[in-house]
Amino acid sequence: MRRLILVAVMLIWMGTSRPAWAQECTDYDSVAEALSSAESCSAAAAKWRQCQEGVTADVPLSSIVIDRCEKTFLAKLSPKARKRYAEELQLCGYRYARQEGTLFPTRAAGCQLDVAARFASNPAAAGGPAPRASFDCDQAQTVLEKAICSDIRLGHADLVLSRVYKEAKRNHPQEESDLVESEEEWRQDLATRCHLSATPLSQKTLNCLRNEFEFRFTDFDSCTDDDPPGQCLLPADDEDNSALADDVDLSPRASFDCEQARTALQTVICSDAKLGQADVKLARAYRHAARVMAGQYQDLSDSERHWLRFVNRKCPLAGGGRIETVFTRWCVKDAFETRIAQFQTCPKKEPQDRISCLNRFHIAVQ
Repeated sequence: MRRLILVAVMLIWMGTSRPAWAQECTDYDSVAEALSSAESCSAAAAKWRQCQEGVTADVPLSSIVIDRCEKTFLAKLSPKARKRYAEELQLCGYRYARQEGTLFPTRAAGCQLDVAARFASNPAAAGGPAPRASFDCDQAQTVLEKAICSDIRLGHADLVLSRVYKEAKRNHPQEESDLVESEEEWRQDLATRCHLSATPLSQKTLNCLRNEFEFRFTDFDSCTDDDPPGQCLLPADDEDNSALADDVDLSPRASFDCEQARTALQTVICSDAKLGQADVKLARAYRHAARVMAGQYQDLSDSERHWLRFVNRKCPLAGGGRIETVFTRWCVKDAFETRIAQFQTCPKKEPQDRISCLNRFHIAVQ
C-alpha cells in the first residue's frame, strides 16, 4: 500500500506543469542525475531550488545535494564542529515540527540543504561556538533573557524564532513596523502566559516559554503571501492570555531529550510534533506494561528491542540527521500507534500468552 501511494504521488509530481519542470526538470531520475553530477555544491543547491515542487519527492532529492556538499567539508570538521553541524540540521527539523502536509518537510529539507551549502562555502566557521540563543547570553539582562539562557531547549527555540522573525522582516519590508509591534506585544504577554514574574523560575515556566516560542515560530511559517505576517499574527486578547496561562501545553517533545537525539528514529521523532507525542504515549504504555509484567521483564525488553529493529527495517530512515518523507513519518506513526495498542491489551492476557501477543509486529502503512 505504501509503495502504491508513493508511486501515485511520484506520478503527480512528475506530471506537474510548472514552467521550470517543463523546461528543465523533466522527471525524478533526470533531476537526481543532474544533482549528483553538478559541478559544485552551490550548483546542486541551485538546481534543487529550481526543481523543487513542495512534494514528498523533494526530500530524497535534497539528500543528494546534502551528500554532494558534505563531501567537500564533513571529513575536515573536528568533533566539535561536527556536533555544531548536526545541531544546525536538527534545528531545521525543529522549526517545522508542528506543521503538517508535504510542503513543510520540503521546507525543512531546503533549510538543511542551506546549512550544508553554508558549511561547504565556509567550513572554518563551523569551528566557532554553537549559539546558545539569538543573543549573547553573557549580556543577558531581563528575566526572559536569563530564562532563555538557563535552558538549552528554550535557547534553541529562541534561536529558531529569531531567525524566522528576521526572515519575515526581510521578505516583507513593507510590514516591518507591524511585525515589530506584534513581536513586542507577544513578548510582553509571555509574563502573563507563563507566570514569568515568579522566582525562581520553575520547570513549568520554562516548558511554558518553550511551547510559546514554538507556537510563535510555527505561526510565522503558517502565514502566506495572501495573509502575510503583519496581518496574520494578530495579538491575543486578555481573556485568551489568561486561558493560556492556566491551560498551556507543557508536553515534552519526546520521551527522551531531543537535544541529545542520536539515532535516525530519534531524529524523525523530534522533527514531527505528533510523532513526539506518540513516542511519549508509547513510553508510558511500556512502563505500565513493565509494571504488570514484572516477572517477565526480560522477555518484554527483548520484545521491545526486536520491535525497534522491525520499525527500522519497515520504515526506511535516511539517517544522518536528514528530514524524512511524509511516508516514513506515517509508517513510524502507525507503528507507534499499533505498539501502544499492544501494550494496552497484551499484558491483560494470561502470562503464557503475553509475549507472543507482543511479538506480533505489524505496520498497516506499507
